[in-house]
Amino acid sequence: MRWWCLFLALVLLWLGYSLSPYLALYRLSEAVRTNDLPAVTQRVNFRTLRLSLSRQATAAALEAIEARPDLSPRDRQMLTDAVAGLVEPVVGSLVTPEMLMDLLDDGWPERLGIARPDGAAGPGRGSQDRGLPGRRVSDLLALARTAEMRGFRGVVFSFPPDRPRASQYRLRLRLRGFTWRGVDLELPADLRDRISQKLVRLPLPGRAEPRPAAQ
Repeated sequence: MRWWCLFLALVLLWLGYSLSPYLALYRLSEAVRTNDLPAVTQRVNFRTLRLSLSRQATAAALEAIEARPDLSPRDRQMLTDAVAGLVEPVVGSLVTPEMLMDLLDDGWPERLGIARPDGAAGPGRGSQDRGLPGRRVSDLLALARTAEMRGFRGVVFSFPPDRPRASQYRLRLRLRGFTWRGVDLELPADLRDRISQKLVRLPLPGRAEPRPAAQ
C-alpha cells in the first residue's frame, strides 16, 4: 500500500509539473489583459529580456548595414561600431513592464511609435490576432501544441499558433524554484527589423532613404 501511495504521489507531482508552465502562461496572459502591472513584473525577468531584445536588434541592424551597397568599408565599420555601443542602452531604456504589456496585448508596441506593416491587425480590427492568446480554452489548446520543452526547466511557446514561423513571437519560460518566468521573447521578423531601424536610424534594406519635402 505504501508503494502505491508513493507511486500516486509521484504521478501527481509529475502532472503538476507538466501543467505548471501552461498555468504560468495563462496567468501572464490574464495579467496583460487586465493591465496588472505588478503581476507582469513578477512573471517576467526583465534583465534577461532586455539582453535578448538587444541581441536581436543588434543582429537585425548589422544585417541592414551589410545589405547597403552604398557604404564604403570604412563607413560600414563606423556604423557597426556605433550600433554596438548604442543598441543595448537604448533597448534597456525602452523595455519596461508597460512596454511589454503594450506589445503582448495586441502584438505591436504602439508606445514605440512604430508603424504597423500592411496587413497587421490594429485596434478594432482583430487586434488580438497577434497578441498573447490564452483567454479561451481553444486558445490555450492551440498554444499548447506549439510548446517546445528545453530540458526540465525551460519551455518555448510560439504565437499566434496559426501564423508562419517568421510572423510568430517565441516566448521562453524558465523554471526557477517553483516559479515559471518569462526570460526571452523572440520577435517576428517584421517587428524586429522596424525596431532596429528606429534605434539606429537606418533605411530598410533595398529602400531609399526618405527625402525631405521641398520648401
